[in-house]
Amino acid sequence: MSKKLKVSFFLLCTLLFIPLVSSNTQSFVQNNDVNIRAEIIKDPRVQAMLKEDPINPTQVLKLIENLENEKNPPSDPEVSIDTIKRDIIDQEKTFWIVTDFSTVTYGTISATLLAIGDNSYIYVTSSIISSVGTETARSRAVAWRDEFENKIYPNNLLYFGHPDGNLGDIDTDPHVTVLLAPLSADVAGYFDPNNERSGETSNNREMVYVDYEYNRYSVLAHEFQHLIHYNYDPHEYWWVDEGCAEYSAYLNGYTLATNLTEFARDYFQHNPEDSLLYWNYYEAGSENVRSDYGGAYMFIFYLAEKYGTEAIRNLVSETFGGPLGIENTLDGLGFSIDFNELYLNWVTALNVDDPSFGGGLYGFENLDIAIDYELISIFPNTKTDKLNRFYGMYVAKLVSPGDFMLLEITPPGSYSLGISVALHDINGWSITQNILDTDISVLINGTLVDTVYIITSIVTSITPTIPLADTSQFGLGYTDSLDYTYIPGKPLTITPGTLNYQSNSWDFSLYDVYIEDENSTEVTDVSGISVYAHFEKSGSSLTTESLEMSYNPSIKWNINENLQYFFEGDYEISVVASGSGQYGEKQLSSINIAHILIVENPTISLYNDTALYVFTNSSYTQLDGWKTYTESVETYILLYDVTDTTVGIFNIFYSPLSNSWESDLLLMNEYNGEYYIKVSFKYAGRTVRSSESDHFQLEGEIPTPTSSTAYPFLPIILIVSLSVLVFIKRKNKK
Repeated sequence: MSKKLKVSFFLLCTLLFIPLVSSNTQSFVQNNDVNIRAEIIKDPRVQAMLKEDPINPTQVLKLIENLENEKNPPSDPEVSIDTIKRDIIDQEKTFWIVTDFSTVTYGTISATLLAIGDNSYIYVTSSIISSVGTETARSRAVAWRDEFENKIYPNNLLYFGHPDGNLGDIDTDPHVTVLLAPLSADVAGYFDPNNERSGETSNNREMVYVDYEYNRYSVLAHEFQHLIHYNYDPHEYWWVDEGCAEYSAYLNGYTLATNLTEFARDYFQHNPEDSLLYWNYYEAGSENVRSDYGGAYMFIFYLAEKYGTEAIRNLVSETFGGPLGIENTLDGLGFSIDFNELYLNWVTALNVDDPSFGGGLYGFENLDIAIDYELISIFPNTKTDKLNRFYGMYVAKLVSPGDFMLLEITPPGSYSLGISVALHDINGWSITQNILDTDISVLINGTLVDTVYIITSIVTSITPTIPLADTSQFGLGYTDSLDYTYIPGKPLTITPGTLNYQSNSWDFSLYDVYIEDENSTEVTDVSGISVYAHFEKSGSSLTTESLEMSYNPSIKWNINENLQYFFEGDYEISVVASGSGQYGEKQLSSINIAHILIVENPTISLYNDTALYVFTNSSYTQLDGWKTYTESVETYILLYDVTDTTVGIFNIFYSPLSNSWESDLLLMNEYNGEYYIKVSFKYAGRTVRSSESDHFQLEGEIPTPTSSTAYPFLPIILIVSLSVLVFIKRKNKK
């Protein structure tokens, strides 16, 4: 053999050796998968869930799969479409199945394909066929196929998305496999995401399992939604995923006559304090888990009814989870509402359930629910140690409370308190919602008031977030016990005075406000009464400010304040007075508070005509928002040529040391000619650009394109070839 042939043989052997190494690595990874999965199953958190609720393992299997993927990220399965063969009727196959849900133990089971649809394979296990006979089993399989093909598949496809989602089709076979099997531990059905990637116990196909004897189509609709949702968003929070899965039963017509699921009817409406955002595996008996299912269903039902089923489909494909994902979904559909306001509207609808007012937001069109409440009919009254959970509700129903009353609530030790007051009087329903931290007092007044719902919940003042780790969403969330004091009173009559607001300087004044008691006597005692100018931001009833007013005999009750620190927006102004068992409120006018975002003309330092620094200053007139502004504003340098065309975009950063905005050294080697720049700032939905800078000349050279970009591996090939030639040359010299 010649030396050149020896070299070629050496290179060929090297290339042949590479797949052998890869094959051995693949085997090691598969064995390692088993060890990792065994370790995860022993995790106390997983064991607690298996112990408390072993009859619905889908989410536990999803948790195990996600934890496993974190430790050993999956690779794309190597499936060739040319080698795929569709399953054949009466063909017998062996499937992996969970044989013990308490330990998540896998075993194999044989099953025969007894029915095929355009989108489904219906397999029945051999043990069932032996027990009931082939014809009986086939008849059941055909019925499941027809239900899936004619109802469940098209409905779930329409409302949730395609089963391949973002993950893709693992086996390039569009059929979804439904395995009718005898499932252990009273499990009605489940979806195992383990089948969505290659592994020791994977069936490598889109697949759900249904108990043959349980025989409820709603289970198939529920588990098929899980399959779809996982393929779009494997890390979706449990309450969103389960809410959608329960909602699929409604969409396919499998709920009760009232359209309430059993979990909503029998558990959630009797246990409304259960947290919406946490999945409660930590209280004995699993009753609260059932409430979780019911509450999640009711929330998704509300979301679909008020914002359209498109909101649910978009939510499934939204990769941000939980409340933020819901906000993103609604924003994408043109609805500007934050999660807290949505949540308070939802809990109000659950109790008032009257869609005839308020744009239909406070009731349901297509179901009836009766949330348990505490009935209060004697006043004054104090209720102590009332349980409030994180995004779970405490409800009190006041019957004939009188027309004037003050409610005082002890604030929670942590977080804020969301409050919704639904009052019904001679004028119908009125809804007041707030999120408060301290000095929680609510004025309740109307004309011939007959019913008031007081609904409270521990919340965050901003969009709630729970850490993305899969185990962070389990438990109760923050819990507190609060005291409620109801104090009846007498009316105060408020006569508005003169209101002035200077929008250019944010100076606000209100004076000559006249207040009388029930005997038409002027109230002037500042020690016995508190008077506030109350500002409620339009478009969000949760953003409020209350400023205390003072009394002066010459200008009566008055206030003079600079509102520069208020957030932008329209505000409804009212005067609220309370004290000595007397209460009153008077609506005034509205004002608009706007702020000014200024970006100064940029300064440029040019270096050698091929590099430059950019400096600028900006100001934002909301003084308390400066830190948030500098952290959240989007800033860019825009480079224009003499035709006013944007030819380059660069970053600029805030420097706390100089209290200005500065760029890094910008290398402009590829620009040649006359240019100018503008600096663009985007904040709070507004974009402001500076005026253009002085024009400057750049003398860089525009590089000539080379073929190396078209052939990115060419340099590597040349280097390898050169190395081989050098090797041959050296060997020949020897």
